[in-house]
Amino acid sequence: MNIDDYLNKKKLQELGITARYLDINDTEVILLYIQQLTDRIRLSSDIINPLLSYNKKDISINKIISSIIYIDDISTDNHANNIINYVLKGNSVIIIPSEETYIIANTLKIQKRQVQEPNIENTIKGARDSFTENYDDNISLIRYRLKDPKLRIDEFEVGKRTQTAVAVIYIEDIANEDLIKTVKDKISKIEIDGILESSHIEKFILNNSFNFFPQSGIVERSDTACSNILEGKIIILVEGGNLALVVPKTFIEFFDTGDDHFDNTFISIFSKFIRILCIFISLFLTSLYVIVVSFHTDILPPEYIISLAVSRATVPFNAFLEALLMELVAEILREASVRLPKQIGPAIGIVGTIVIGQASVAAGLVSPLLVIIVSLCIMSSFATADYSITNTIRLLKFVMLIITSIFGLFGFTMGIILITVNLCSIDSFGVSYVAPLSPLNFRDLKHLILSDVNLTNKRPKYLKTKDDTRQ
Repeated sequence: MNIDDYLNKKKLQELGITARYLDINDTEVILLYIQQLTDRIRLSSDIINPLLSYNKKDISINKIISSIIYIDDISTDNHANNIINYVLKGNSVIIIPSEETYIIANTLKIQKRQVQEPNIENTIKGARDSFTENYDDNISLIRYRLKDPKLRIDEFEVGKRTQTAVAVIYIEDIANEDLIKTVKDKISKIEIDGILESSHIEKFILNNSFNFFPQSGIVERSDTACSNILEGKIIILVEGGNLALVVPKTFIEFFDTGDDHFDNTFISIFSKFIRILCIFISLFLTSLYVIVVSFHTDILPPEYIISLAVSRATVPFNAFLEALLMELVAEILREASVRLPKQIGPAIGIVGTIVIGQASVAAGLVSPLLVIIVSLCIMSSFATADYSITNTIRLLKFVMLIITSIFGLFGFTMGIILITVNLCSIDSFGVSYVAPLSPLNFRDLKHLILSDVNLTNKRPKYLKTKDDTRQ
């Protein structure tokens, strides 16, 4: 094997690769590794020490594999142009210059945080372990819960420079074959320099990147990921990302949480109703305020009309500018509280909201009623189970506000129709985005509303799974 180009000291130094030359009974053995990516204790105890302790003349690559080194995860290759790639991924490569085959030993060690409680998918009764940035740990959390021999983890390498590992996880005899093929094809066709997070993958596999509504969900908890896999869905894990993707995802599923499946059925129904109500409040309440104040004050009882007029007597803006100003201030406070350090972010957000709200009312810039409405909209926007749908509601709220300010009740009605038409025209990997409402399926709708494991003996029909029987 011609490895001169790969053992050039200057080139190895430029790449940050360490070369260790061992003399084993007059046979040169070369060890290549990157210090910062290598578990050097394992390297010394499981590879270097056994090699230096070997005192026989018949050393070879096969001999090293079969009876010398202790490390468990090893493989071989005979293509010289792959050596650098193996080392850059954190492997240690063992070379005997006189042989064509070399050994790849997995000695990767990276700095990582321990499995912690979820930050996005908070739960009361659910599991507390969540995905981390470590790819192997995330895979192990899924394998720990799903011991099915039909569980499949198909791996891809995406990114010409980052060579990021991407796992497509599903159960072979449950997930729809067309869905599996679609997801794999889209991932395999990604051509980019680097993939650093699951959101990058999401942008490439969507049917329409410019649609308001997300066509895939995010998963932080491993038990939620396993629950989706058992449904017949696909989980996509990306090396270096702490959030997994779940496909397909329908609109009504954004209101479903893991706790719904652990709580009493009536509590689950009530919680879902509250979340759906919160979406309507967050999306439409500010627009309704503009309609009432600017166009249809007569729909209120006389005493409320007088009270509203008195509260807005000192406001120098019309209802639209007043609402737009307060919504923009609320979004600024929201964004600032997210970017601030964790220790002071919530405190600054709360204090800023109170101070600005009180000062605005005292200065006569906005009415007290609008402050209450905007505060209620902000709180309602956080009630959704999946945070990715929250950003969509934030954008659509401003769209509805602008349309309503121009056309009044007619614009409000048209805005609702346009949102509904958009929802009905979307599909998530071949599944209707508004399923099971359209096409209407009472069984699936009942299961989504009740969230009771005793009553959901069939998997959702809209997923078209190979095995639709749960129990």
